[in-house]
Amino acid sequence: MIATDKLIICAALCGSFLTKEANPNIPTSPEELAEEAYRSWNEGAAMVHIHARNKEGLATTDPKVFSEIARLIRSKNCDVILEFSTSPGREEGASIEDGFRVLEARPEMVSFNVGIGVFMRAGKEVIRPWTRSFGERMLKALIEKDIKPEFELHGGLGSLAVEVKYFVENFPLPKPYWIDFPLGMQRTAQNATPYTPRTMMHLVDQLPPDAMFMTLAVGADQLPAVIQSILLGGHARVGFEDNIYYSRGVLAKSNAELVTRVARIGADLGRKIATPDEARELLGLKKLPEKKKSAQK
Repeated sequence: MIATDKLIICAALCGSFLTKEANPNIPTSPEELAEEAYRSWNEGAAMVHIHARNKEGLATTDPKVFSEIARLIRSKNCDVILEFSTSPGREEGASIEDGFRVLEARPEMVSFNVGIGVFMRAGKEVIRPWTRSFGERMLKALIEKDIKPEFELHGGLGSLAVEVKYFVENFPLPKPYWIDFPLGMQRTAQNATPYTPRTMMHLVDQLPPDAMFMTLAVGADQLPAVIQSILLGGHARVGFEDNIYYSRGVLAKSNAELVTRVARIGADLGRKIATPDEARELLGLKKLPEKKKSAQK
């Protein structure tokens, strides 16, 4: 594993199923998502993880919506790294194949789901067959379009020790490999990996030598898990997709509020908060063209 003194903070702005009924501050429109990205960037987020929503507020993989969100973010003179979700939307008939549509919006990075996911939605089991063969097709498309994958481990240790190992050994992926530990999702998904300090230590031990890792954790697990990730030389994801509370019973006012706290903790623990350009260098991403950093009229 690659450890750095710089800390990359990712803000996961809204997720695909939580609505304003859960927290009225959750952004859903392109304008709201762009504003949350901008505010989170101002507080130290080098990266934003984005799920797009349609006009009805449902998650969508429509590349036009993602492109509009990106345009609005860049119009704010904001150079945050744009990572788009390739998870299916909530529109009727949505499937994992829709993830390929997101690539048309040309993000710098995308989520790359590893392992079969079984999510609980309104008492029903929703199966997402992110199999090895699907991953092979997705990786070929990402390599062709020069988009970096973030490996999200939905099958726990097997997803890392077996599937990610297979992918990095069989595909010409640029280093470092960026691996995300989703923890504490057992509240909404079957076979998910609960967060414990020992679990994270074991996952870290299985990382490929040329990998960097980030941790996300759901609900009350978010803060202790990302703090441990920081202490171990990893990186941190916070935001409304994973946790809508600032403290017990107190709704967070914004994604930026959650970013502010983890940036302060990271600095107190001796980690320097990475800027987007520093994060791009660490992750092996291309520099953002100057024209995309300047405000659009």
